[in-house]
Amino acid sequence: MHVLLKGEEENYCAKCCKTMNIIERILASIPEFKEKIEVSYEDVYSNYAIKKYGDLTPPAIVIDDHVITEGHVPIMKKLARDLFNLLESAK
Repeated sequence: MHVLLKGEEENYCAKCCKTMNIIERILASIPEFKEKIEVSYEDVYSNYAIKKYGDLTPPAIVIDDHVITEGHVPIMKKLARDLFNLLESAK
């Protein structure tokens, strides 16, 4: 799972900080996710992110090269359900 945020960690906007907190809470509360899902935080404006995903509005969450959310803080239950479905389909 790639989490594309605006800028560097010390300069994240409120939406990016909340998104990061939601992901951390999901991983902490569901051990299966933490064991099986690798999370990387990247700058949405990096050359790599732009080449791979195009212009995205931060914060954006990308799973298996599909943009799951963009431009808003994800809803915790929906993101957890998407992650669970991802793990189920990978079995």
